[in-house]
Amino acid sequence: MADRSLYSPDELFAGFDANDVGSYASTLDAQTYLDSRLDLSHEARKSRALHDHHITEARDAFINRRHVVAIMGGHAEPRNSEVYRSVATIAQRLSKRFLMTSGGGPGAMEATHLGAMCADQTTLMAALATLSQAAEFPHGLAQLAPGGIFDPALLAVLHRWQVPAFEVLDAIAPEQRQPSLSIPTWFYGHEPPTPFATHIAKYFHNAIREDGLLAIADAGIIYAPGKAGTLQEVFQDAAQNYYQSFGRFSPMAFLDVDRYWSEQFPVEKLLRPLFGEENYARWVLITPDADHIIDFMTSTK
Repeated sequence: MADRSLYSPDELFAGFDANDVGSYASTLDAQTYLDSRLDLSHEARKSRALHDHHITEARDAFINRRHVVAIMGGHAEPRNSEVYRSVATIAQRLSKRFLMTSGGGPGAMEATHLGAMCADQTTLMAALATLSQAAEFPHGLAQLAPGGIFDPALLAVLHRWQVPAFEVLDAIAPEQRQPSLSIPTWFYGHEPPTPFATHIAKYFHNAIREDGLLAIADAGIIYAPGKAGTLQEVFQDAAQNYYQSFGRFSPMAFLDVDRYWSEQFPVEKLLRPLFGEENYARWVLITPDADHIIDFMTSTK
């Protein structure tokens, strides 16, 4: 990767073949993941730190004063779920005004870039139908490469899940794909990045990647349902807002499908007293309505 440049899906997934079950193992993305697990030398660590520094520079150069909206959410969100469809629809509509970004993995993250990529609702609906052929992200992939060697059985399971995404990508001409920025990490290398993002800022160090992902979302962050990783992002974002670490308060919207954020993880009880009534009322929204979230994000910027 050259200095001040981001990855593209073509670069990371070069060599992937839908007709070859083991082909992902030969891609730059997969081989870099293996190398990061096997080579723990001092020189390798320095090289990866320098790589991440250049990725940050390239990320900021690409954003270039554009306003950014991020969507966070669970990696296991099925492609045929209400949440996945809502996230894709929200991203598709907001991408007309904002640069959309996410953690770049599967689930709600993938839905973000699917929506941003599709120029219209007809294209999006066709893509969702294709993706429903392999709706569930496979479990157990943390053991994808034990000892630095890919497990053929798990690689086959992952392949079946990946193929529909590349079918969708092939159906949309490059010049018709709307831009988006994904920010994944090889720390979670068993979760391949989505090929739907046009620009990929992939990091070795997850802490640097995570803090930067939240920091660049000046126009707000939308939270789809998620577990520990998403909750970490909620409160890391809340800390940035509370201290106005970047000189502003970034809107926080929670997609409250099945009362996920109002009952299962009731964020209002913590965020309202933390922010105070005025800031909470102005900058925080909890709703199951995708249209309400879209209106909120566009009205606060």
